[in-house]
Amino acid sequence: MGVKKTSRIISLENLDILDEIREVFYQNTGLIVSFHYPAGNVYDFYPVFEKNRYCRLVQSTRAGLRKCIESDTQALVEAKRKKDYCTYVCHAGLTNVVFPLEYKNEEIGAIYTGQILTEKPTEALFDSVYPGIEHLGIRFELLKNAFMATKVVDKEKLLFGIKLLSLMSHYIVSVEDEMYLQREVFEKDRDILRHENENIKLQNELQNLRISVLEYGKEAEKSGDSKNSHIVTKAQLFIKSNYHKNIRLSDVASAVYLSPNYFSTIFKELSGYTFSNYLMKVRMQVAKKLLLKSDLPIKSIVFKVGFDDYNYFNRQFKRIEGIPPAKFRKNHLEAG
Repeated sequence: MGVKKTSRIISLENLDILDEIREVFYQNTGLIVSFHYPAGNVYDFYPVFEKNRYCRLVQSTRAGLRKCIESDTQALVEAKRKKDYCTYVCHAGLTNVVFPLEYKNEEIGAIYTGQILTEKPTEALFDSVYPGIEHLGIRFELLKNAFMATKVVDKEKLLFGIKLLSLMSHYIVSVEDEMYLQREVFEKDRDILRHENENIKLQNELQNLRISVLEYGKEAEKSGDSKNSHIVTKAQLFIKSNYHKNIRLSDVASAVYLSPNYFSTIFKELSGYTFSNYLMKVRMQVAKKLLLKSDLPIKSIVFKVGFDDYNYFNRQFKRIEGIPPAKFRKNHLEAG
């Protein structure tokens, strides 16, 4: 039995098309573009050498960097709320734009551009911005000179950049959609192949059981030994080796050349358990061993010992042991 897989959304940095997209955008707008990767909260600027000198100064201090991240984060939250891009002025007075990238309600990243002014920088404009960054302790003249050198992009060109970013974001999501579907097909094919392999292995084991019973049957006729005892012993060994597979009483009965009813009767008489109870007993023994001897999550253990349903496993474990598997593990860890 295999664990059911869920399709994973790839993170933005794994898309091979990013470098091409960034280059096209920069060549057509002259604007830097930054991709945000949510997994590590990383900002990837392109081209790096174009990063605004004023921004570098502000972010050279811990407080300045924190305020920049806060500005970007707040804008991203607003963009997600609107389900569209968000144009904003950061705490240091520069204009930026952010596009959120989501697929199937899961965040795969964000695209930022900006670090610009939409009007010519003047001393008066800087004086209006400076009180918000004065606490950073950076020399006034350094900040002022860097601010005055900030790239100016008129609103019409910025609007063109926004439209281009919109096309880029839709393209990235469409690529993610295609990759998602490819993964879905791949994982389904893999699950089918795994299931077929499990069936082939199970059939091989059943064939080995048939051969063993036939060989012993010939010897038992000569010696007068109990053939039924041998059949039940072999069936028990079969269960202990294949408990994690989809074992059915009818398959095992057929392998030992008996009807399901007769096989069930002699199995109960000679082992003291019904076939299903013996299978459950073996699975639970292995489950308890994995709970105590490994750090595997309980959900992984469920499938490893042949169950399809996590809740059913929990109910059966509690019925047999008196406590749920999580409590069983905790008690033994505390005791040991």
